[in-house]
Amino acid sequence: MTSTLTLGLRARNAAPAPRRYQICLIHPFDPRGQKVGGLETYIRDFITFHPADTDLLFVGVDSVGDLKLGEIRRLTFRGRDFDFMPILHYSDQQAREAAKTIRSSLTGQFFSALLRHFIPVSRLIRQRGCTIDLRRVEFSWLPTLLRRPYVQMLHGEGAPKLQMDSLLKKYSFVHNFGERFAVSTSSHFLCVNPFITERLKGTYPAHRDKIDTLWTWVNTDIFKPQPFPGSTDPFRVIFAGRLDEFKDPPLMFRTIARLREKLNGKLEFHYIGTSDPHRFPEFAAIEDITVRHGFKDALGMASTLASAHAGILTSEFEGMPRCVLETLAVGRPTVAVHLPQLESVIDDGPSGYLIPRSSSRDEMVEALADRFVEVRDSIDAGTLDPMRVADAIANFTPATQLARVYTYHQQIQDGRGLSMTPSPAQ
Repeated sequence: MTSTLTLGLRARNAAPAPRRYQICLIHPFDPRGQKVGGLETYIRDFITFHPADTDLLFVGVDSVGDLKLGEIRRLTFRGRDFDFMPILHYSDQQAREAAKTIRSSLTGQFFSALLRHFIPVSRLIRQRGCTIDLRRVEFSWLPTLLRRPYVQMLHGEGAPKLQMDSLLKKYSFVHNFGERFAVSTSSHFLCVNPFITERLKGTYPAHRDKIDTLWTWVNTDIFKPQPFPGSTDPFRVIFAGRLDEFKDPPLMFRTIARLREKLNGKLEFHYIGTSDPHRFPEFAAIEDITVRHGFKDALGMASTLASAHAGILTSEFEGMPRCVLETLAVGRPTVAVHLPQLESVIDDGPSGYLIPRSSSRDEMVEALADRFVEVRDSIDAGTLDPMRVADAIANFTPATQLARVYTYHQQIQDGRGLSMTPSPAQ
């Protein structure tokens, strides 16, 4: 029989358990649900690509209604495991309906849920030694109260003088206060494009060293270049995302209507998303040629984008629009109204066209429609190569962008001795 002394010596000489990194994501979202957008894709990809030596705890929302609030469930998403603690029941249907007050909004209700579950959430974060990853500045008070280091990202909402399809346009002071607070208390403050970065560095010069740009990315394991459809009759133009006011759907719909005239009706407009386009009067003119695909997961999105010939973007403001990156990644050129950050991925001709912003909407409609005709003609002539179109997003992948966020968390935990052996749920 093995002696107690022998067992003790073996335990003493055994290799120590590998150190693991612990990250807590906090966001009003359920990765199992159908909500789409840049924030949602960030979290889904954060789970998908997290390093093997890292454990994730996600404090979020149960959109399905099948989980008990305040309890941890081990979930698997895209083959990756993570711990999920829902603190609010909030369906996808509720999320699609515009809230009238902050209190009734998803952000407001999630804020209240964090207060109700403060003790169990804070206990978990402390026990695991987590650093925290935040998408919304409104929740930056939590890691500050817990004295836990956190990485904050600003996705662009709350930028001045822009029409936002949310309560932020009415209660911008809430966001602005959160922004100032998060800049001063976070370990790293990341922005979706360098123009926001420079604005914040100028606004908060004392914290400029922690402010940096993190471009968005596209999952090139899913979004891969595909041959064009066999015929451009009809020519198919596609848009994916929410129909927020700042994306200027009226300009988009007017462009499609004008392009229809130029192509003698041989046109289809495809929309991936859950917004209702009928609230814009301009949609009536193209409703009969519109195919509404509703929600699509990543695989469905890639397939649907590849079934089109070109993408469209008419936004007044964006970070780095993920729908453009995903459209380009499957080899489809995009015609867009000019945004400075799009210059890095849209090269006039090889990957689409950028139309100068003008005070005349009629001029922009005409210019956009003309460029789509050029794209159609280039496809027919065989001079537009999907592989070359996809080359435009070579620097916008998880390996080049998202990996930086994991590195920030690892450096913080290494520097403060926070990395731990596997959590109890492992």
